[in-house]
Amino acid sequence: MMSKHICKDFFYELPSGTLVHPSRLIHRDGTIMWKHALLHHNHLITIPETEAQEQHIIKTAQRLEELNSWVSQDLEPWEGFRIESWFNPDDPELADGISAYFTHSVCNHNNVFQTLTAHIQDHEALEIRGTSLFFRRC
Repeated sequence: MMSKHICKDFFYELPSGTLVHPSRLIHRDGTIMWKHALLHHNHLITIPETEAQEQHIIKTAQRLEELNSWVSQDLEPWEGFRIESWFNPDDPELADGISAYFTHSVCNHNNVFQTLTAHIQDHEALEIRGTSLFFRRC
């Protein structure tokens, strides 16, 4: 739980009315924070405009956490997925919060891709795109 003494100016208000600090984990036992979803290459901050986008981000975070566990189970918590770009309403591919570009902090993308391919569900996609991996949930 975040301290009640943090200035409210540092929180993001989501469409559901929830206030979140950028460093708050999206899932309590996870590693992915709100800043990972809302910052693009550590520059642009975009807040979801609808509750549907907010829920898509939460569900995508849950799925990314699950996938990360297949690759990073014997590693330290900080040695996992590194999100590069996720929610961006100006990019049709990233506008809904169901897709993300990421790398792994320790493993190369070919090994990550090979490990995760068996765990990708029918309604999901995983691709290697340049030096990144691209994941789409639906």
